[in-house]
Amino acid sequence: MPHSDDHLDPDDRSATRPIAFAYQPALDGVRAVSVVLVVLFHAGVPFLPAGYLGVSVFFTLSGFLITSLLLAEESRTSTIRVASFYGRRMKRLLPASTLCLAAVVIAHAFGAFDGTPSLRRDVVGAVLQLFNWVRLSGTGSYGELFASSASPLEHFWSLSIEEQFYWLWPALMLLALRRLRSRSTRRTMRRLLRLLVTATVLTSVSSVVIAQVWGPDAAYWATPARLPEILVGASLAAWSFGRTVPPGAARIAGPALAAIVALSMLLPSDHGPAYQGGLPMFALVSGALILALQVDGALRRALSWRPIVAIGTISYGLYLFHWPVFVVLRDAGWQLTRLPDLVGALSITAAMAAASYRLVERPVRRSSWRPLPTLRLAAATTAAVLAATLSLAPATPAIRADDELLDAAAIEPVEGGLAPLSSAEVPSTTDVAAGGSSAADAGSDGPTSAASTGGATATSSTGAGRTQVADAATTTTEQPVALALDEVPPRPVRILVVGDSTALYVGQGLAAWSAAAPAYAQVSVTWCQGCTFVLEAEVASFDLDGVLENSRRAFTEALPQAIDDLRPDVVVLMTTVSEAADRRWPGDASPRHPDDPEFARRTEDAYADLTMRIIRQGVPDVVWVVPPTPDHLWNDPEMNEIDRYHRHHDRIRAAADRFATHVSVVDLDAWAEATGRADDPTWRADGVHIDVEPATDLAADFLGPWLIREALTP
Repeated sequence: MPHSDDHLDPDDRSATRPIAFAYQPALDGVRAVSVVLVVLFHAGVPFLPAGYLGVSVFFTLSGFLITSLLLAEESRTSTIRVASFYGRRMKRLLPASTLCLAAVVIAHAFGAFDGTPSLRRDVVGAVLQLFNWVRLSGTGSYGELFASSASPLEHFWSLSIEEQFYWLWPALMLLALRRLRSRSTRRTMRRLLRLLVTATVLTSVSSVVIAQVWGPDAAYWATPARLPEILVGASLAAWSFGRTVPPGAARIAGPALAAIVALSMLLPSDHGPAYQGGLPMFALVSGALILALQVDGALRRALSWRPIVAIGTISYGLYLFHWPVFVVLRDAGWQLTRLPDLVGALSITAAMAAASYRLVERPVRRSSWRPLPTLRLAAATTAAVLAATLSLAPATPAIRADDELLDAAAIEPVEGGLAPLSSAEVPSTTDVAAGGSSAADAGSDGPTSAASTGGATATSSTGAGRTQVADAATTTTEQPVALALDEVPPRPVRILVVGDSTALYVGQGLAAWSAAAPAYAQVSVTWCQGCTFVLEAEVASFDLDGVLENSRRAFTEALPQAIDDLRPDVVVLMTTVSEAADRRWPGDASPRHPDDPEFARRTEDAYADLTMRIIRQGVPDVVWVVPPTPDHLWNDPEMNEIDRYHRHHDRIRAAADRFATHVSVVDLDAWAEATGRADDPTWRADGVHIDVEPATDLAADFLGPWLIREALTP
């Protein structure tokens, strides 16, 4: 948590440190309350949905303390020693933050945080004190969409805002005081107060504008949007400097603290005033609490209680270390909303923070290093952390296929003709796996198979090269949530799975199933990461290098060759994320949203064209997969729009409906809902890709038998 207590630390005896007024233990008590709010919020306790307001309290407290320090120094020496200020800040903040960053990098080298694709970028942003801007600009990465682990440095955004303030504020205060100085200190303070209040009002208005123009993320993370909370504290410092605070101010301390806690319990976590530019108003409450604690009162004495002060003393370390600890423990399966797990997590965090304070932070702060050597050491330490980061932390982990598994199940090339698949009796669609229940018993109609068009006329080529023109009439076959095959086909059904990484994961499940029962099927996969079947339109919602080039190579070169070499009985087509993104076709002035009718028409045409090309190569059956709707709290709210995926599902069905024969649809989205998998976090760790074991169960219980039925049915 940000700290600004040079003049309030009784342990700091540095000769270069100006001491302006007595240490106030109650302000450490405020830190304790604030850090507890934030830590419990990050733990996910349900009664503090807005515990993030603790950060706002720290912003205001920092503005008050830093400005008070600068005013005291200028009053005593007629100047502000900017270099000395920077040296003190670095001695105060860098040791613990560098220790935290180094620990994250080292932990990553030993396998931690592997599910965080942006870790290198995050560490660099934290080291350079720009993490909040990195956070704002970094939500468009394709790799980030599938991060199975939160970044261990998410909380560095607030530290970056504080540090940006520290770099600018001493010079700005020195300039302002030189311009505003008069013979009367009181008059100088009045002029400064007017300037600071004006700046606070203007930046408060700008916070609302930022929220309206650039959105809620900018309102929360952008430095200009959070600056007024700091300026409220700075204005309070200018008002109170050299002034005796009336004793009656103590009466507002209790209501102010109660309001802070109540708002932390009542405001929502993901919307509301904090995301609409409303935090400057909350800062007034924080300012009222700080002002009230400048005079003696019951709350001041309560917040000065030694156990509370002890928490405040190490609050910086608690803030730094709690989030990486939480990420590691959650990845290990801890549920921090359970009291035993929460107590364990807090104990680990407190031990680390206390050790950091006693062994690293306090010794460095007590040192007599002069500003210039301090700056040099800080630069060397920063360079070392950056070098370690660039060598150890990958930028974006690639999704890799299990080549050993796929090789074991791969379709075997054959010379000459293939034996025909028998059209012998196949179990009825109401047959279920042993111990299972029918779709009707499950209360669901289950997924459907679209085998023909809705009144359209389609031209298709049969496996024998004959062309037929058919008037389609829509037919729907009820499917259960589980299937069993009683008949072994005369030869393994040759299944080629084609698509993006979600198709790869489903293909690997089919491969694991078929490797265990090789008499039923052989499975091969043609895929590429982030690929799309729409080969003319750029993906505009996120960054993914070479997506169109890779897609064209996979689906216009590799796929036809695979069909020629492997001669599949069934080609399974599946893509997910890129198809739901905004797209830009040649000639478009701006990207098209999936709700755009032209988007739908062009996408359906692309799907139909791909289907036709596969059929013309002699593939008897083409199966389109309606993929399970992603269930992921992604960084990019745009890609969290569920309707995007529903539109994608609609286009799959519409394209399949153009064909009278050869084409069917298997609806895994409906299957996931019917079987309860849609809300099962163990099914898709990243909310998108079906993990190998669940994908194998899917293949064994439903998809594998379903595809064999399709291949065996004339």
